[in-house]
Amino acid sequence: MRTRRQLVVVLSTFLLAGCGRPAVGLVDTQRVLNESVLALSYQKQLNDREKLMAAELSIAAQRLDRRALEQQRLAYLRELQQLRAELEERLNRRLREVVEEVARKERVRLVLVKSAAVVGGKDLTDQVLEKLR
Repeated sequence: MRTRRQLVVVLSTFLLAGCGRPAVGLVDTQRVLNESVLALSYQKQLNDREKLMAAELSIAAQRLDRRALEQQRLAYLRELQQLRAELEERLNRRLREVVEEVARKERVRLVLVKSAAVVGGKDLTDQVLEKLR
């Protein structure tokens, strides 16, 4: 009976591990945000647009009354939020595509955010960053 139970445990472990392949991959999303050319270019777009808006508001402050200036500021904030959401969606979509591609290539079944994983898993961050270049 004990031998049979041990065999079941060994077989279950073998199947769950994917026949020796890592079943879990990890991606350090913070590192991707800090190092990815795509993420950095999106951040630059946001920063450039924000600087342009600030310059435009500075010029408008000389010719608009307080109320009109505040309306313009709020319109710029809405535009910036919309741009940020659009760029985040694009980045997330591309990141998902790349992670799926790397996971298939590395034959992992599950990919987790690295900060959420305490122990184990294969770090796929370098491969993801390479594909995002």
